[in-house]
Amino acid sequence: MFDFSSFNLVKGSKDFFIGIRKSKVGDNFEFCLPNGFENFPEDDFNAVRDLFFKMYRTFRKFERDNLDSNRFNINQPDFQREQDQTTISSGGVKIQTEEGDICVLYSKIKMIERVLEAYDDLAINSIQKKVRRSEDIDYSQLHKYLDRAIYLKDDLNINNDVIYVEMMDLPCLTIRYQSTDIVNLYCYILDEIVEQLNGDVPDNIKARSQEIHFLAQGFKEDYLTSNQSIFDQDTFEETINVLKESLDNIDKNTYYKDTDYWGIYEAIETFLYGDLNPEKGDGEFWGIYGFSLIWEDMCHSYFFKKHRNEICYADTDIPLKDYDNPQREEEDKHRVGNRKANGGSARWNQWVYCTNSNISKSSGKVAEKFQWDELFCIEFDLNDGTLVYQQPKYNKFEKRNRSQALRRFIRPDLIIESNTKKIDNNVIEGNFIKIIDYKDVPLKFYKNKKLAPKSANKYHLDIIKQLTYEYALQQTHEVSASEFFIPYYYNVEPSNPLGELEQKLNLNGIVIFRANFSLIQNIYLEDNL
Repeated sequence: MFDFSSFNLVKGSKDFFIGIRKSKVGDNFEFCLPNGFENFPEDDFNAVRDLFFKMYRTFRKFERDNLDSNRFNINQPDFQREQDQTTISSGGVKIQTEEGDICVLYSKIKMIERVLEAYDDLAINSIQKKVRRSEDIDYSQLHKYLDRAIYLKDDLNINNDVIYVEMMDLPCLTIRYQSTDIVNLYCYILDEIVEQLNGDVPDNIKARSQEIHFLAQGFKEDYLTSNQSIFDQDTFEETINVLKESLDNIDKNTYYKDTDYWGIYEAIETFLYGDLNPEKGDGEFWGIYGFSLIWEDMCHSYFFKKHRNEICYADTDIPLKDYDNPQREEEDKHRVGNRKANGGSARWNQWVYCTNSNISKSSGKVAEKFQWDELFCIEFDLNDGTLVYQQPKYNKFEKRNRSQALRRFIRPDLIIESNTKKIDNNVIEGNFIKIIDYKDVPLKFYKNKKLAPKSANKYHLDIIKQLTYEYALQQTHEVSASEFFIPYYYNVEPSNPLGELEQKLNLNGIVIFRANFSLIQNIYLEDNL
């Protein structure tokens, strides 16, 4: 298992990788942190350990939420360059864009996965008492079986009435041909992992968590001191050495080794001696290229859990626990998307969350309202222009010939209602809307005056798109704010728990909001508990 104190922390990875991989120089591992983590503490074992396990849970949740959805599809080779896709390889999970760029790629941590998966085949005790139905009768327990007894009545002599018990549920010894010690050792490792994952483990492990903890304590009492732990900075190395020695002794003194034994043994061995080894199909890293997809899901989860009633439009189809969507089929009832995206493609996220706006459609007698996504239509008319002054009838929009018009529906990340608008230092109350777009970039991206050509192009395109969103909505609504929502690590809690505005930056009216990464991540992971 990793020694978290040996990681080289990389802040602002140049190749946009987030996760753990072998350092290019030496045998150490480097932990590449998400954008906005410039304030993350150096040489803090507990902080690094906690972040690793939270990122581990985050990656697992992202895969579970999306792998079987329309958003990511496992495709045949003929279609590999035609759409956003997921492919499975020895390196883990790979997702590509329509242009063929790899945006997500990560491999599993076998050291943890094997321990969690091994529990499926675990016979929890080597010799355990199991209750079974027995024809033997324990007369001392007879009073417990009166409700099951057959009453035999003697019609001639009432004093001869008797009761008859056919079977009892009695404990019997069942022999398992495996070592009790290896079960306890396994349970100790599993219990430590469960604690670090904050109980975010498969249901079969949750159901037996108390028994696992009990057996783990038995191993700890026999082999370790009270303060020793696999994931403690001061005792990590010593504890791992004790576990290795215990596994070796157990293996030498276990003469009968069946498949259950080897399943547990290999899980323990992988945990204690495992590494990211490309020759064994683990890949050379564990992590993500293109964390922006996860950042979007994290942010959407926050707003749907904390501000659902204020959301007008959201370009997402995330699943939420205990969410019932009447617009979807049974298997997708827990997803938030309630409307097929205008101009959407079945090859990507074709669902969006959308409510009715307060803008009425001019056609028809019924006061039907525009959906919010309908207000994002950009139209380019290929017909020759008509001077309205000379043709007054064309002053009415519905009278114009729009047969040759090309339309595109833009898709901002989030449109949310707002009750206030700030002008200079004055706060004005009213009915406004706020445009939020999630950006997985560091703060310095917007401060840097000399960007590389590719970064400079992204910078300008992001601003153009955001201004386009704002312009489209200004035709019908008053916009209180237009924000870029970027990840940020706060080593001291901000006055506003969600984060703070970067006061020194204003990009053509667009403000930068430094969102509290830890808070948003915790809320994103709540559904897993």
